[in-house]
Amino acid sequence: MPSEDSDSLTEQMHDFLDGLGFADLTPDYREEREAANDAIDAAFDPLPEELAEDPDLAEVNKVNVHDDGDDILVPVVTFLFEDAGEPDRDAVWSFVGRALEAVREPFADCHVRHYDLQFAYAHEEEDAVIYCRIAVHPPLVERYLTDPGFDLDALRAAVTEADNGDDEIPPVDWTPFDAESMGTGAYSGGQAAIAAHCAGASAGAAAACAGAAAGGAAGAGGAAGCGGAGGGM
Repeated sequence: MPSEDSDSLTEQMHDFLDGLGFADLTPDYREEREAANDAIDAAFDPLPEELAEDPDLAEVNKVNVHDDGDDILVPVVTFLFEDAGEPDRDAVWSFVGRALEAVREPFADCHVRHYDLQFAYAHEEEDAVIYCRIAVHPPLVERYLTDPGFDLDALRAAVTEADNGDDEIPPVDWTPFDAESMGTGAYSGGQAAIAAHCAGASAGAAAACAGAAAGGAAGAGGAAGCGGAGGGM
């Protein structure tokens, strides 16, 4: 994750642009992002043993413009696992539920296309980083958070059933992707948020082997690890 110094420089740049009057022209959703990360910090305190670091609302991506003129957004939450090997899927979904509850309120007044939850863990041989993602669109999130009869198991089943295999159209179940190149899950070009999170992390097996996963190794590892039989639904 970015250092405190880099965060401070970013804040200074935001303040400078605000002072020039550019804030209204180029909304960065800083307040929503900060509120979401505060809620995420609270939801994951104490940090679950499966995770190497606190999850992060890493990006708020503008993907289109609504008919009313407001932005359509994709908030991206990143998770870095501590140990090598495919994570327990029940744990994954427990983290998804906590994260959705945390980020929904800060974006309640925004047009959200979907919430993108991106995960990184080390291959069991610790020779590559594996990236997977889950995407959930607002109707399912709203039902999960407002309908007492629609619990986390029901949300998980609904995402699984509605996933049509096209990872650009939510909902998307636990799906491998190449986070280190442009493509699905990379909204601002270059690489996905989880790849940057992993590259900047100082803890966890995935961070330790991030260098070994350069280039196409992460994509190949992701396809093998995430698509394997272990931990399947």
